[in-house]
Amino acid sequence: MAAEPLPGVTLTFEPRGSGEEPLRTDVAVLLGRLRRGPVGTPVRVESWRETVAAFGQPDGSSATPYALRGFFENGGRTAWVVRLAGPATAAEARWTVGELSGFAHQRYRVVASGPGPWANGGRVFLRYQASTVAGPPTVTVRVRVPGEPVETFAGLPPADVVTGLAASRLIRLIPDGPPPPPGRPGPLTASWELTLDGGTESAPGRAEYADAITTQAGLPEPALVAVPDLGTDLTGAVHTQTVADLLGSARELLDRLVVLDVPPGVSAVDDTLAWVGALTASGDADLLGAAAVYHPPLVTPDGPDTRPVPASGHVLGVIARLDAERGAHHTPANAVILEAVDLATTYPEPQEARLFDAGVNLLRCTRGRGLTVWGGRTLSAPLRDSRTRFIAHRRLLHLLVRAVRRAASPLVFDINSPELRLALVRAVTSVLLAAHRAGALAGSRPEESFRVICDETNNPPEQEPALTVCEIDVAPAAPMEFIHIRLILGADRGLEVIEA
Repeated sequence: MAAEPLPGVTLTFEPRGSGEEPLRTDVAVLLGRLRRGPVGTPVRVESWRETVAAFGQPDGSSATPYALRGFFENGGRTAWVVRLAGPATAAEARWTVGELSGFAHQRYRVVASGPGPWANGGRVFLRYQASTVAGPPTVTVRVRVPGEPVETFAGLPPADVVTGLAASRLIRLIPDGPPPPPGRPGPLTASWELTLDGGTESAPGRAEYADAITTQAGLPEPALVAVPDLGTDLTGAVHTQTVADLLGSARELLDRLVVLDVPPGVSAVDDTLAWVGALTASGDADLLGAAAVYHPPLVTPDGPDTRPVPASGHVLGVIARLDAERGAHHTPANAVILEAVDLATTYPEPQEARLFDAGVNLLRCTRGRGLTVWGGRTLSAPLRDSRTRFIAHRRLLHLLVRAVRRAASPLVFDINSPELRLALVRAVTSVLLAAHRAGALAGSRPEESFRVICDETNNPPEQEPALTVCEIDVAPAAPMEFIHIRLILGADRGLEVIEA
């Protein structure tokens, strides 16, 4: 018979923001090098503390950890992180248990939880206690890795030591031998001291970045993208082509903005303009409208010293903060940058004008306000394309595309009919009405702000029954250009969103 619950109040705490929210436009994804952690696997973090727990403290070897800290310090709430590395190995040590009773295997490999040299020199202390009147055999494990908090796992059953150490952030235990013979008595206690060694890592190349670009494209939640170490890891034509691949991915998705950094070592105005010119040589406004460049780098605290850091992580935090305060349809500019003490480079006003004309958004230090973000234009600004030149315009489109996908996706497998078209119009209209009430659209009345067409004019009777077309015209509040979106639903092609 089940016991009755005691009277009183029971509090249950749910973790904040634990579920993914694809409709959000303040979530970032950063691709780059970090001290430790899984390689190529996206990890979702909601604070700087969670970031350190998953990837370790910054060690000065890469820019991505400092960019992540800048993101959270400037108001960012959620980020996905994809650690990049070239060919790498994890540090490890061999642990021979022998014929001690209770263990499932005679030998194990103690392996660092992620590849790289970060665990080299780490010490693992293990102590075995045989059965006593106090209970069955137990194993206590203590892990000391330079730069990491000490981990202790006490009272693990020998047979479950592998699963017990799965909770460690620093090591994993891998069986590497046969089971011990049964019935042989062993010593009452035994101790081991192991040293991890052999961890190596190389810088990621074009292939690793290509894989990371594909990985981030498969994440529905991020709306902001940064690659803080790209300019260090790749140079020349390989760098330019990788940026083009990333922008191509964002252009196809129509739901995220890429924030780019000028590569380290490129500080002179002529060199910066040459780098921008290489990116914009294609003249593809839709491709370039998926990105914004912010320059110069920032100087941030690093213990007792300071260090230059690419601005993208801090800018993503500012965009995320303003998104929560004002909405995605507002220009993310004229806002204060936190967790930075100076600019790495300053330019006289004539040179600032040249950078601005090339589509570079400047960071400036102004008296009385400190460091601020200036400019809210995409990389297509010099092309004068009214659809793609403003960040506010693009991010409103990203919000609408995300909302429309959520509304239309459940209808993908329905057959084209008046009922389906009416349901689609209602779903899309509810999204646009919410945007109008938030002040994102122009016009004092909804009919002045948007138009949704999904009837026989764009779905004639002779059209394939499994295909439904819905056209949406939207007038953003600022800038004053129309956004035209075309939705195509088909049972064999899913939901396709096209910007006309």
